[in-house]
Amino acid sequence: MTITWRGSFGYLIGWDGFLPGMNEKIELCRIEYLGDDEEWGFAIYDPATETYVPGQLATGRDTGHPTEAFDTAAVIHLADYTA
Repeated sequence: MTITWRGSFGYLIGWDGFLPGMNEKIELCRIEYLGDDEEWGFAIYDPATETYVPGQLATGRDTGHPTEAFDTAAVIHLADYTA
């Protein structure tokens, strides 16, 4: 995972390195620093519109720790729903 920063926004990106030599970029979510190290804004990446949409974390809250944002986005974008 990588995080790129633009101002108070951090963009979490996953990398699919399943096949040798292939590193597909998977945009996961955006976090926003709100002035508290434990409370960050959260928006999920929507590949259909190529935008970030405000969303709720898996905890049911709109804000939380960056690890909660990653966990939520990873389940949404990377989990195998068919399994």
